[in-house]
Amino acid sequence: MRIAQVNSYFHPFMIGGAEWYIYNMSKELLRAGHEVTVFTADHYGSEKVPSEGNVDGIRVRRIPLKVDLSYRVKIWDGLSEALEGESFDIIHTYDYAQRHTLDALNAARMAGVGSALTVFDVHSSIPRDWYKRIPMNYLDGYFARRAFPLATRILVRAPDLIKGLPAIDQFQNKIRITPSGVRPESFETYDGQRFKSKYSVDGSPVILFLGRLNPLKGPQFIIEAAPLLVSEFPGITFIFVGPDQSGYRGRLEARAAELGVSSRVHFTGMISDFKEKMEAYSSCDLFCLPTSYEGTSQSIFEAMTQAKPVVATRTGGIPFQIEDGTDGYLVEYGDVKGLAEAMARTLRDPARARELGVRAKAKVADFQYPSLAAGLQTIYEEIVKTVGN
Repeated sequence: MRIAQVNSYFHPFMIGGAEWYIYNMSKELLRAGHEVTVFTADHYGSEKVPSEGNVDGIRVRRIPLKVDLSYRVKIWDGLSEALEGESFDIIHTYDYAQRHTLDALNAARMAGVGSALTVFDVHSSIPRDWYKRIPMNYLDGYFARRAFPLATRILVRAPDLIKGLPAIDQFQNKIRITPSGVRPESFETYDGQRFKSKYSVDGSPVILFLGRLNPLKGPQFIIEAAPLLVSEFPGITFIFVGPDQSGYRGRLEARAAELGVSSRVHFTGMISDFKEKMEAYSSCDLFCLPTSYEGTSQSIFEAMTQAKPVVATRTGGIPFQIEDGTDGYLVEYGDVKGLAEAMARTLRDPARARELGVRAKAKVADFQYPSLAAGLQTIYEEIVKTVGN
């Protein structure tokens, strides 16, 4: 099959789990003999890359943007024409609440080919200030009512997300569950000490956050919890791995200084190299993601491959990944004291932490990309057959 994947960002701009998911699934589809082309924006911030390229065998076409106001408010310049100018068996787009998805789904309809739409997040379920929530809820419903009827199949990351999707009731027969996953090599042994040496981390225990530095991902709550933990674990170190968004790293650094914990906090910036990223997971004693919302988290799954206990929020699809008290702990979003206590409880009992990590590693073994890609290929075949009939 000839497959088009459409997403706001792609290599070298590996902003979050969506980009890594598309990269890893595309690699597996290539190994299965399919042709894959990723359509994506040609820049991130001020950094721009050539319009055509190849990433590990994945053909990439990068499209300029007419409008680029924010992560979600973008209008692509010529995406529809680029898709319609080639011949694909499947057009697969990501994130229903963006203009590029409507363009991609309409291009599939015009070409008479099948389409898949992956839902990473239910945007109206993400906690926001009221003045942001009102327009977001409107846009969420606006795009959902237009995108879901066009998609041949709607792919959702976890069963927990379905009930929150706007305008979904009449499209239940289109829904398939396609979780995030991990590469088989994630289970190998990685040198966490090398990572700590590179970034001059000399404290213990180590708490790791890996994700976008954005308030919706919750890194601020780790900073707020830090003084509560430093008193009990004087050598504790907090490592934040991920790209800065809208200067939020500066605000986190300022708050750490106000709280007197700057010496315990390290920011590495974005890490795209797979081996170094896995070394980061290996270096930590506990992985923490106090996010406001997550479809499913690839970083949680990757931490689990290194047998790390996880503390995360009880939101979105995370309860599909982590069973509270069995392979990690879940807390309520924004509960700083609860977050600090869950981390402290894990660190106080190393034997219990190892037990949580072992169970986590056993669970995530079922979510490796080769088997997930085989399932996606089956869905693609179903889509082709549906459209052909």
